[in-house]
Amino acid sequence: MNKISMNKKISALLIIFFFSSKLVLAQVEDDQIDFGTPGEKKVEVDESCNLSSDQELLKLLNFPLKKFDPNPQGDSEIGSAEMSPQDVKQNTIRFYNEQLSEVNMVKLKIETFVSLGGDTLSSLINRSSKISLKHPEKCEFFSLYGDQIIGSYEMAFERILKLYASAVNKKNNIAQEFVRTQLTPSKMSVDDAIKALYDDYGYQQNVIESLLPEDVRVLFFGENQLLNIADVAESKLLAFSLLGGEIFGNSNEELFVFAPESKKGLLGSNETIIFTSTGKLYEVPLLNIPLALNVMRSLGFNAKIIILNHIYIDEKSYCKVGEAGMWYHFNGDQKQMGCDFLSNAVKSIREKTLEKSEGYELFKESIDRVTSFVNKKL
Repeated sequence: MNKISMNKKISALLIIFFFSSKLVLAQVEDDQIDFGTPGEKKVEVDESCNLSSDQELLKLLNFPLKKFDPNPQGDSEIGSAEMSPQDVKQNTIRFYNEQLSEVNMVKLKIETFVSLGGDTLSSLINRSSKISLKHPEKCEFFSLYGDQIIGSYEMAFERILKLYASAVNKKNNIAQEFVRTQLTPSKMSVDDAIKALYDDYGYQQNVIESLLPEDVRVLFFGENQLLNIADVAESKLLAFSLLGGEIFGNSNEELFVFAPESKKGLLGSNETIIFTSTGKLYEVPLLNIPLALNVMRSLGFNAKIIILNHIYIDEKSYCKVGEAGMWYHFNGDQKQMGCDFLSNAVKSIREKTLEKSEGYELFKESIDRVTSFVNKKL
């Protein structure tokens, strides 16, 4: 082998070695890249939870933006394909984002966002890339992308209702959709769930109605879908269930609803008795019993009804449904129209005399369960 040939081989080997080294180094650099997990959502957390001032918000809203033109005059009508509505939306968002690249972020309470409407809301949506919304219960911010709030979140049900009521009153459809589809209520205790049935006047009927899907409204309230004011509390709990709310604690909690066979001749207040397997007794006003039972069962409760047409009071007196479905109070040989059903039924539960009612055999299993829970409570 001559010297020239040897030099050529050495040169070729050096070239191969050089490029091989570059490839190895490139591979090492690639291996050091930190890959994210697919679908992982990184939430911006501000430990200080600082919020922007009203002046900063106004400054952002007043920042001039050029409007996006999906069909600029310079384009050839033949050479350029017409954009779909989705393409127009995406390109509009990107077009505005580019103009706002040097603008500071504005951090708002979610309560502020849901209270916006009309032109102010539209202006804010155009500047969505510079908006962060603070979770009302956590030091956590979430982002807007156009008219979409990114992510799904959990918060207290009462907080959700307040946000939704504000969004409905301001006709903020973006916030309404966010509440209906991206918020899940925090778990509720048994006690809180039953006490939620007390309040029929906390929210407007139209607010609760619009929170329920149309098919649910038809199922529970008929074709006219009108919600009675007396059913607002039960409907709130129904909304809690439909939004994915759950009850924490004993999932096998038993509930017993005591109802009179007739409402004719009832004296005193109109509360309905609910007794739980923990031994607690509640007196709920204006309860829609069929609706309440359905809602409670949807939340995992073993809910049963006990209908009474006779209440034992003592050895000489009792209440009973008589002619034409009228309640009468009997005391010895005396018969008087009317009965204080609530007080006497509560007394019978606590004194464990339900088994002396004439309807005992019909509801024997449930009444025996109630008596056993009363014994445990004592």
